[in-house]
Amino acid sequence: MAVITAVVTEDARKYWPQLFGLLLGDPSTVTDVGFSWNPAIKTFKVGEGGWVDTGAGRVRRLPTDNLRRVDNNIQDIDAIVDGTRALVDQRYPAAADRAFFEKALITSDFTFEAPSTLRVRCFLDFAEFNSDGFGNFPEIWEIGLFSDHPTAVGQKLMVAYGTFPLEIKDGASPVENVVRISMQ
Repeated sequence: MAVITAVVTEDARKYWPQLFGLLLGDPSTVTDVGFSWNPAIKTFKVGEGGWVDTGAGRVRRLPTDNLRRVDNNIQDIDAIVDGTRALVDQRYPAAADRAFFEKALITSDFTFEAPSTLRVRCFLDFAEFNSDGFGNFPEIWEIGLFSDHPTAVGQKLMVAYGTFPLEIKDGASPVENVVRISMQ
């Protein structure tokens, strides 16, 4: 099990104060923003981005709070963001390097760690994400936590992002990561 300290994203820092002041409308109603949204963290995504090749091999890239898709300006994990960059600006050489997997979280995945840290258990079971879609076992380097997006219908708000040393996912064993989000 890896414990990953994630960075809070730019958009989470932008929307959370507005959420607490109900400046985005009341999330329990549909009429305020035109659609129903929920600020709770609902899913996590793991991906094959989040690394850099030093020349001596791949190592985890330091996490950043400002990954953003070029096509719609929504924040997401690097495996997804990379495909929206211009070809000359892409970080990863082939589509096989950009696989990702998203999974819903449940209430028991969350733990409060005093004084101001949330721990989120992100568990991939034996049968989950055993192929990158190209016949290879996924090489996971990054993770993002997501809630409903308060202003973009049908999109998700990435609230935290982290990177970690390589984890290879296959059907022989599950993968468990604990993401820590600190508000200090």
